Amino acid sequence: MILPLAHLTPTGLGPWGDGMARLVLEPTDLLLVIGLVLLGVQARQPCRERLPVLLPLAWLLSGLIGLALLSPLLLALPCTALVAVVGLLVALEVRLRPLVLLPLAAVLSGLFALVAGSALAGHSGALAALLGETVAIAVVSTLLCQSLAPPHPRWRAIGLRVAGSWITAASLLMLGWLARHPQ
Repeated sequence: MILPLAHLTPTGLGPWGDGMARLVLEPTDLLLVIGLVLLGVQARQPCRERLPVLLPLAWLLSGLIGLALLSPLLLALPCTALVAVVGLLVALEVRLRPLVLLPLAAVLSGLFALVAGSALAGHSGALAALLGETVAIAVVSTLLCQSLAPPHPRWRAIGLRVAGSWITAASLLMLGWLARHPQ
């Protein structure tokens, strides 16, 4: 039995558009992508150039695995905690080497996509929704990486750290909400 997409907000644009909108409407996914891109920008050129390719690719591959799962993975609490850690790394301006950052970004993106894919499993239009979200991640990560590329004045480093602190604060607020209202 194929179910309607219960985990997507209908946008009127079909499953593809609903998947694209899911990135914006799912705060942990969006904050993860932004946080990983900010880490890549802080780490300099090799990471900044590779992340717009790596994030959507890892998302798509893990999302396809998630679509094959029989039951949804309920990992909201640990995923939100991981976003808080990514935001904290950005806020503290921890410059990870590419050999650390790129695998970390692939694993985190893959984990979140596995959860997203498992939530969509068995629904009609799930593959189109996953593809739409993957395209949205590619667009967001590319635009952020290109717009934050050097040369920028010193205020950019401060702005990145402030954005990291906001990501951490938002994640901590979501953790409190999830602890109070478990799924």
